[in-house]
Amino acid sequence: MRYLILTTLFFVSLFGLQAQQKNLSYTQKKFSASSIKSLDASTVGGSIRVEGTSGEASVDVILNPNGNKLLSGNGDLKSLFEKEYDLELGMKGGTLVAKVKRKSGRSGNNPLSVSYIIHVPTKVTSQVKTAGGSISMSNLTGDQNFATSGGSLTLTSLNGNINGRTSGGSITAKSSKGTIQISTSGGSITMEQLNGTIVAKTSGGSITGKQVVGKLDASTSGGSIKLENSEGDIQAATSGGSVTASLTKITNPVRLSTSAGSINLSLPKGGYDLDLSGNKVNIDNLQNFSGSTKRDKVKGSVNGGGHSVTATTSAGSVNLNWL
Repeated sequence: MRYLILTTLFFVSLFGLQAQQKNLSYTQKKFSASSIKSLDASTVGGSIRVEGTSGEASVDVILNPNGNKLLSGNGDLKSLFEKEYDLELGMKGGTLVAKVKRKSGRSGNNPLSVSYIIHVPTKVTSQVKTAGGSISMSNLTGDQNFATSGGSLTLTSLNGNINGRTSGGSITAKSSKGTIQISTSGGSITMEQLNGTIVAKTSGGSITGKQVVGKLDASTSGGSIKLENSEGDIQAATSGGSVTASLTKITNPVRLSTSAGSINLSLPKGGYDLDLSGNKVNIDNLQNFSGSTKRDKVKGSVNGGGHSVTATTSAGSVNLNWL
């Protein structure tokens, strides 16, 4: 019994120590918000969160131990960081700089994950990069460029020219407008309440969009595409799934295509030029139509014609319904 109690206490202490070592705020530095016009932030392995604020600007540098190595105290995390890494943190002209890199001559896996929590003025441009973590950008106006090789991207309340890339995670974009380009090689893309010119590309996941307004070019090589309550100039293409689009308004041509699934399209009643083809084409209550209708292809005008609607699939049906 005594052995059991001692063993239990040992593991409780061990896991408690590990929990204590989960992260350490290495430093927090504050800056005059009025002097910051741009942000340049990068880290070799960790997450970055950037938030626009009307208050004080600041950078919090957070350390996390990588792997299963058990460090004996907060001092070990700090000492290891100062031994292995160089930190640049300060102002260069109107640019807030936060950069971490391995010291010259150091090699091998990164022993620490170095993350940032950054607060800057809402009107700021940015260059943000991490080699091994997620990136979150919110409440910012201006040109935002950010990329990660091993994590997810989260965009919330951005306005401007936005360019976000990840090679190993998903992307979530909400309540943003402007020229938005988002791409991932290994995850899904979720969009909600976006307005502007939007390009969304993934090689390994699905794309979903709700209340997307403007010019949208969505493409994936390995998943489905689903758009709800969206409007504008819509292009959606996939090589490995279905396409579902419920469009409340069309302002320019609609082009939907898939090589390995069905297309389900819902449109408001009106005048259109249709070009639909698949194994089978189904149109609910087709009236005032002029053109050619076949089992696998429908081409012609509805209600005198209007914006063109093209839907093509090589291995499925095309289904058109009216809202």
